[in-house]
Amino acid sequence: MKSSMMHSMRAGFRSRSLGSDVVLGLFEGVDNALWGYGFATILFAGVTTVFLPLGITIILTGWALFGLCIALTSKSRVHITSIDEQAVVILGATFTLLPDAMGVEAAGPRGLSTMLALMSFTALAVSASFILAGRYRLTRLLELLPYPVICGFMAGVGWLLLDAAVFVTTGAHVSGELLARIDDPGVFGRLLATLSCGAAITLFVLRTRRAWSLPAAALAIVAGFYAVVEARGLSRETLQIGGWLFRSQATEAGALSLLDGVSLGLVDTNFILAALPAVLTIVFLSLLNTSMSLSAMDADSRHNLDTSQELRHQGAGNLLCAMIACPPANTDVAASVLYENIGASSRWMPVIAALVCLAVAVFGAPLITYMPKLLVAATIFFFAFKLLGEWLYHNVRGFQAVDFAIVCIILGMVIFVGFMVGVLTGIVLTLLLFVMRYSMISAIQGAYSLSDFRSSVERPSTANTELDRRGAATLIYTLRGFLFFGTANAILARIKHDLHRVGQDKGRVLLDFKRVTGIDISALKTFTQLRKACELMGADLYYSGVRDGVEDKIQELEAVSLVDGVPMFFTEMDFALEYMEEQVLSGGQDNNVPRSVREHLQAILPEPEKTEMLLAALRRVECAAGNKLFAQGDSDSGFYILESGSLSAYLHGASSRRRVKKFGPGSLIGEMSAYTADHRRTATVEADTDSVLYYLPSTALTGLDAEHAQLPAIIHELIARTLGSRMSYMNRRLLVELES
Repeated sequence: MKSSMMHSMRAGFRSRSLGSDVVLGLFEGVDNALWGYGFATILFAGVTTVFLPLGITIILTGWALFGLCIALTSKSRVHITSIDEQAVVILGATFTLLPDAMGVEAAGPRGLSTMLALMSFTALAVSASFILAGRYRLTRLLELLPYPVICGFMAGVGWLLLDAAVFVTTGAHVSGELLARIDDPGVFGRLLATLSCGAAITLFVLRTRRAWSLPAAALAIVAGFYAVVEARGLSRETLQIGGWLFRSQATEAGALSLLDGVSLGLVDTNFILAALPAVLTIVFLSLLNTSMSLSAMDADSRHNLDTSQELRHQGAGNLLCAMIACPPANTDVAASVLYENIGASSRWMPVIAALVCLAVAVFGAPLITYMPKLLVAATIFFFAFKLLGEWLYHNVRGFQAVDFAIVCIILGMVIFVGFMVGVLTGIVLTLLLFVMRYSMISAIQGAYSLSDFRSSVERPSTANTELDRRGAATLIYTLRGFLFFGTANAILARIKHDLHRVGQDKGRVLLDFKRVTGIDISALKTFTQLRKACELMGADLYYSGVRDGVEDKIQELEAVSLVDGVPMFFTEMDFALEYMEEQVLSGGQDNNVPRSVREHLQAILPEPEKTEMLLAALRRVECAAGNKLFAQGDSDSGFYILESGSLSAYLHGASSRRRVKKFGPGSLIGEMSAYTADHRRTATVEADTDSVLYYLPSTALTGLDAEHAQLPAIIHELIARTLGSRMSYMNRRLLVELES
């Protein structure tokens, strides 16, 4: 496996056009550097802006390390990565609380130590979750989250980015404080210019859709900014005072000099503990976003990705991020697909992009004091506009009103209360949406009566007629899914209604649990009420296909009827149906009267002379209980007519057997093997009780030893009438199942 992996890695560096990979890698690296500046300004905002050069160095270094790790380990040759913007905005919102927690110390070593510790802890938590999810393939659980809730989360992230861009520009969040700030013409001018540049970048990038779009737009903004500065003769100090350029405390020793005084002993553990909900939210959203991205990339990629293995690799990459206190990173599926479609063909492209990030981290952090705030904030605005457009317009088209309302509610909670409350609201709405929609799905898969839904027991026509007449009072319900209070109450109401409809004749109700996946205590108590309601209306409550643990609970709660002190549980529905048929037939006047083979034949063939001709060809045989009449796979030798007793047909598998039919008096047994291509018995038939049968050899069907030339035709008519009766019932049952 190791040699195969090494071969795959070496093959991944074989480029169709190395020049294209290098150019595209440079563009992606510059693009990432711009985003790195933007992410750093979100994290290190307000009083912590003084640490901005260090933040840029950390983010771009972490981005480079993560990108190199994935570029060298992913099965995809062009696997582009990004710092997780959701983690950035949530951590950025958390860091705005630092001044309230520690006052002026937020701008000193204590504040920086706490920020770095929280970023490292977050990346470590994401790393562990990725490794565990990849190891145990847990991402399927995330697929249960309803899509409207995902849209609400992502729209909330877009709003937080928008708020961050406003804060970078004006020093105030979108609130009443912002209204007071924009009364200042300088602040209003910066905000208007930034919004205009953000809109221009958005329109240009979305229209061109090229790798160079964002770097080109950024270069144009920087050139335009400094052209205006030169024309107006403004100094760097004036621009910093006016809020157009960033300030920094970095010394000539570089951004890393800001680490002086940082210590684990200075970390505010209370602040870290208070931020745990935010960290857990980041972990959840990172897993969700990465799982969706890898699935989309696998669907679009030319390589068959193992998403679990890719998750483990990303866990290792985030461990590198944690080591340098960088926020977590993940797959950028849009960029990966885009670059592969426009010509990137090897690992060189993401490797070069990572090396560009590393170079900017080493040499570009001091440039932050020359970087216009206008550009950084406009870049953040661009991403905010893009997210809001995707998750409030493009991805919600076709939503029902209730789904779009959920998206808007989550977004509203994020805007007016906070992101954490928005997340909790989303989880609550997820549960409510699931319960509401699941309750709308009936737990009753099929509802029948014994008049049209029978067991596999083949009975004489007189018994079938009796079941048709008296079987309506015996009700059968096949249940499905997970049963809880809402669905169980619907079952109770339906059965009570049906019992009132069929009247007061002695009834029986069968609940088949074969397709039930689970049941909670509230549903079990509802079935206790159902048993009482059934018995008040003269009906017994039976169950089939119930699992052992659930069967014990049903019995403990007295939710099953007792017959002669025995709880009415059946392992399979077919056995329950057979038992109920016997109960119905036991009340008939003629059903327990033994009939001769002549009477059975006369019920099928109305002409007496045909019956007598058949009787002359039959030979009486006996089969003791437990003996085989014939075995599955035996050669056809003729068929039988059962006069008394009962037999069952079984299909044998590799390690088990299953009853497929039971034969009562008057049944034809083994007639179908004469009509199959190989003339082999299709099942094993054994006697349930001592039985008397009449045997007709296969030679009679061919007429080779028949004394009368009409005998084969009579046999064919007998079989055709029997099969016709079976088909008539099967069609009737199919129609009932389709209409239920």
